[in-house]
Amino acid sequence: MRHTISPFVLGLALVGCGDLESIANPDPTQLDTIEFARFRLGHGLFFDSGLSGAGDVSCSSCHEPSKFGVDGLARSEGTGGAIADRNAPSVFNAALKDRQFWDGRAQTLEEQASGPLFAANEMGQTEEGLIEHVRVAWMQEFDVAFPGEEGPTLEQVTIALASYERMLPRRSRFDQFLDDDRDALSRRERRGLRIFRRNCTECHTGSGVGGADYHKLGKDVPWPQDRREDEGLFEVTGDPSDKMVFMTPSLRNVAETGPWFHDGSVESLEEAVQLMARHQLDRSFTEAQEQALVSFLKALKAEDVQPWAYGDWDAEAAVRDGE
Repeated sequence: MRHTISPFVLGLALVGCGDLESIANPDPTQLDTIEFARFRLGHGLFFDSGLSGAGDVSCSSCHEPSKFGVDGLARSEGTGGAIADRNAPSVFNAALKDRQFWDGRAQTLEEQASGPLFAANEMGQTEEGLIEHVRVAWMQEFDVAFPGEEGPTLEQVTIALASYERMLPRRSRFDQFLDDDRDALSRRERRGLRIFRRNCTECHTGSGVGGADYHKLGKDVPWPQDRREDEGLFEVTGDPSDKMVFMTPSLRNVAETGPWFHDGSVESLEEAVQLMARHQLDRSFTEAQEQALVSFLKALKAEDVQPWAYGDWDAEAAVRDGE
């Protein structure tokens, strides 16, 4: 049975924000010397197409900072035009997640970083080819970032990439609101937040507004049969109870990171909201409720993305200028 949300419930006053948490802007200038060197190296590696086997794609090809850490495609194009298995999640908030990938198979940013490097339909590299490239192109930077260590090694590459990615989360107006600036959200956005808290925070919690747990897609109403080609965690575990179970995505920057869902099959945020209401809650929203929810989700957009996120950031100049 489907339900319409009570106007009385929607009108309840906002009292706190439950398990939703604000974030701080990372600041590379506060890193110690070695950590800053690793961050600088990771920045360079992230935009280096030489990390791919054919030298034709980089990490930023699928996770472009100017597009909030995605590429805007349903499924990314890897080396040689190969198509990835799933939609590329935003790298901006990967550091806020408890696990990585749609199926959560990686526990850390470092572990995640090695996956795309060697996937045939992503970067198509070999470990030998990777090490040879970074030895030629980045040896001096590795010596600074990993003093006294032999290298470069795969572990050092992934540590550097993760060091860069940890500097990417960015605050939104919602964070200002959580930090007691009530005027940071409009009246409609605050209404959307009330709806969100009453319906969505079982899955979308924490500083990432998601990214902390596994949930079944189609919990209350089964996901459409014709959209079950990818069965999520089941493809890792083989456990029938894991069919259609995925890591809950972070909703930070969600309005900027479509198309949505693991297969990139949804073209509008409004449709995504409708699908979640139907399949996760067995409910429907009124048009006004849907608009309020979408307005709130748009308020999760990061503001003031710092220059070190982008490929044209000059690390040497930043050091000289004390940036």
